[in-house]
Amino acid sequence: MRPFFHTLRFRLAFGYALSLALVLSAFGALLHELVRYQLVRHHDAALTTSATAVARILSERDDYERLTATQGAALDKIGQLILVYELEGGQRVLYRSPGLASVAGPFAPADGGDSPSQEGWFDTIPHPREPLRAYTRPYQSRSGRQGAIRVIHGLGDLPATLVSLRLGLLTMAPLAALASALAGYWLASRALAPVAGVTRLAREIGATSLSRRLAVPRVHDEVGNLVETFNLMIGRLESGFEAMKRFTADASHELRGPLATMRSAIDVSLARPREAAEYRDVLVSLGEDVDRIRSITDDLLMLARADSGRIHLETHPVRLDVVGAEVVESFAAIAGERGVSLRVGRVDEVLVAGDERWLRQLVVNLVDNAVKFTTAARSTSRPAAVTLEVAAGDGTATLRVADTGPGLSEQVLPRIFERFYRSDEARTYGEGYGLGLSIAAWIVEAHGGRLEASNRPGGGSIFSATLPLAQQPGPGAFGP
Repeated sequence: MRPFFHTLRFRLAFGYALSLALVLSAFGALLHELVRYQLVRHHDAALTTSATAVARILSERDDYERLTATQGAALDKIGQLILVYELEGGQRVLYRSPGLASVAGPFAPADGGDSPSQEGWFDTIPHPREPLRAYTRPYQSRSGRQGAIRVIHGLGDLPATLVSLRLGLLTMAPLAALASALAGYWLASRALAPVAGVTRLAREIGATSLSRRLAVPRVHDEVGNLVETFNLMIGRLESGFEAMKRFTADASHELRGPLATMRSAIDVSLARPREAAEYRDVLVSLGEDVDRIRSITDDLLMLARADSGRIHLETHPVRLDVVGAEVVESFAAIAGERGVSLRVGRVDEVLVAGDERWLRQLVVNLVDNAVKFTTAARSTSRPAAVTLEVAAGDGTATLRVADTGPGLSEQVLPRIFERFYRSDEARTYGEGYGLGLSIAAWIVEAHGGRLEASNRPGGGSIFSATLPLAQQPGPGAFGP
């Protein structure tokens, strides 16, 4: 079992928590600065208004060196702490609010604070009891005296407020990250539960339990697609395994027949002394059975090499119509002996890109299959005939082999190209081992085409191989 910290659930939960922690840290820092900014500048407008009121009161006389009692009373009524001082000489204080005496601090800075300008500036003054916010505004009397008006207001429990805010953020952020981690782990567990089922089924599944399937989630999401894909894969494995078992059984059946015949012939020949001619007949029979076994094993070896991709096709331009005519000519004598009319219908001059050896094998297998089926189903009511035709169109070439045999039932058509598969009609009337059409199907697929089987309207079957053209030939059509 993998360590807990290496599981996908933990990594997802940790990722959720870490992402949330980073977001909350950035949000907390921004919130803290915004709150501090707003609280510090909360009284700025009132300070500016108070400074304007002080300037209006001072302007009632030409010079504000000596304020009248009326001016002093007016200044005392302003709700802020006020300091009026000269900018020349020793910066003599001309007016100080009564409450300012109890507040110690540098109330007359020599520089311009944190934002000096001709219109005035604000600055924050640290103080043991509470921070102070000050607004300083230059003032010039009508007599020309240069001075400054400084209005001050306490910021109250600003430090305590910011401390409480920081404490709240530092408390809530870890709790939120922990809650996110727990929720993320729970959600990841729910989301990955089907994956755990896939893993468990993959460990438990065997050759005898390929029929098992996972329950598909009701929500059609990525995990649902994974489960469906896994079920489809198991289905393909089951089909492949069943095909392998069927293939093995059929191969054993095909090989057991000639081996049993050989064993029987040997036992009979050894049962008593025989003439040389009799031994020769037995050896001829054994040779035929050996040839049959060799043919089966050669076909099996070829299909195994094809399945593993070890057969290399040498692609060259090939005249498919010429190959078809040559194969028909080579089968003419055999077909004639069996009472089958083998002919070439109307063909086009077709040039395909492929391996001539394997394309010739394709035509041989199709013609041989058609002749065997037509021979087995001969009747006086319908002439036994096999016709080969080649046509081109829409960038493809079509090789068609039609016969007047028994045709193919609806149950046979989907499985006609399976290895060792022979229909009941073939087992009753036909010959062969059930590998010829499988080899033909592989040849067509290896050349990028498709092989199809169908029934003729008037009786019999048609096998059509469609292959891509090497170049566009002239117009043509199937013969009648």
